[in-house]
Amino acid sequence: MFGSSVMNAELTVRCLDKHPACNDVPRALASRAALYGIGIPADLAISYLTYYMKKKHNHIWYAPSTAVTGANVFLGIRAYRWTQDPVVPAP
Repeated sequence: MFGSSVMNAELTVRCLDKHPACNDVPRALASRAALYGIGIPADLAISYLTYYMKKKHNHIWYAPSTAVTGANVFLGIRAYRWTQDPVVPAP
């Protein structure tokens, strides 16, 4: 999960450098520090939730971390594809 968050943040930063409006990233999160400042604490919270659910013997304890990992991979791939598109100058 943490690896997918790092991948997503780095690909999003690269995408924002090439296409300022390339992703579904709000303006407040347009910097590397902001992406990591939100992403890492969110991953820690999801990790704790997963731990808590497993401790309580919940049979879907893995679902929160799986969902976050999947979302990060999806958004990272999407940002990567944006960086592969040629930049079209505005008329």
